[in-house]
Amino acid sequence: MRISHEPFLAFYAILPFILRKDLAASILQISILCSLRPIIPIFSFYWSALLSLQKKTLRSHVITAWFFAHFPFVFVLWTQNVWYLIFCCIMYELFHKSGMPAFMEILKLNMEKTSRETLYTFLYVLTFIESIFLGLVMAMVLDQVASCWVWVCTLTVGLSMTSLFLQRKISVTERVSTPSVPIISRVVSPWSEAFQLLRDHPNFARFQYGFMIGGFGLMLIAPSLALFYVDSLRLTHLELILGRSVLMGIGVVLSSSYWRRYLTIPSVPSMTRRILLGFAFFPFLLACALFFPPCLYIAFFCYGVAQAGSHLLWNLSGTLFSGTEDSSPFSRVNILLLGLRGLVAPALGGVLCHWVGPLPVLWLGGSICLSGALFLLFSKEVRTTAELR
Repeated sequence: MRISHEPFLAFYAILPFILRKDLAASILQISILCSLRPIIPIFSFYWSALLSLQKKTLRSHVITAWFFAHFPFVFVLWTQNVWYLIFCCIMYELFHKSGMPAFMEILKLNMEKTSRETLYTFLYVLTFIESIFLGLVMAMVLDQVASCWVWVCTLTVGLSMTSLFLQRKISVTERVSTPSVPIISRVVSPWSEAFQLLRDHPNFARFQYGFMIGGFGLMLIAPSLALFYVDSLRLTHLELILGRSVLMGIGVVLSSSYWRRYLTIPSVPSMTRRILLGFAFFPFLLACALFFPPCLYIAFFCYGVAQAGSHLLWNLSGTLFSGTEDSSPFSRVNILLLGLRGLVAPALGGVLCHWVGPLPVLWLGGSICLSGALFLLFSKEVRTTAELR
């Protein structure tokens, strides 16, 4: 699944750049795209939470979410329109995120902690090795052939959808079905469950608050990135993909085994601080690329190092903090808080870009990421019996 999905991810990662460079998307359209992508997980949170999550539904949930996340991109071949691509991104964010809690719970049921984390890390590294080679090929094609991105989109999404055949073969251990509850309770209970979870697990809450601050800084700079790449740095497809796929991929590959050693509850605050420091360096180095171009590639390398730790921690934190409990509620909290910061940060970043330009927004976003690391450094750690299990 991961190997067949990586070509689409490589394309999806540079889609805002393509919208600006190839389709002349406006600042408003870029801001809307960057705002909606993180807001949509709130609806993903409901999609996941309102399911009974009986084990017989986990596999069908993953399959359904995967199909609807990718299917709209099939029609890009006939509809090269900025607004339609924004709609496709909304669908992808909605259903891709909604399938994650069920998918992580399947991993937890089928694998022990050590083997699960080892396999997940290995596959993450493998896909980025794939991404490095894909990026080189994609970059050369996109710069040589006009509107080639349409065919790249169609081919990569078709390859990604072949994973549906593999997902049908996933085995899931049965458990006792959960009782049905009234509709009103299903609407209210996910929120109360999430906040109760944060109260009952103070270390998990501390991790989420620090990640929330740093994630806000990253989302704030999201609308400015495509504008900065195209309007300020005037990058070609090749230059962007060399940074985004190759240098970032190298950073992920070289650092993943390092981050893997920190996947324990006592190490989470230290790991999160280092991740946020890496993210803080990214916008600062991008700004320096105006005067010293190699800083662009150093920035993407630093981002790759931080992203490797962030990806492992964000996706596996639910299985890590849950202990013997169901990991799905913990994973849903990740999605909920992602959506909540997405309600404000990208829209604010878009407004600031319009007022002051992308460069000051990069500096501000990096400073906020740095403040998230400082929060985790000076906040108190609370150990509970549940988290020590």
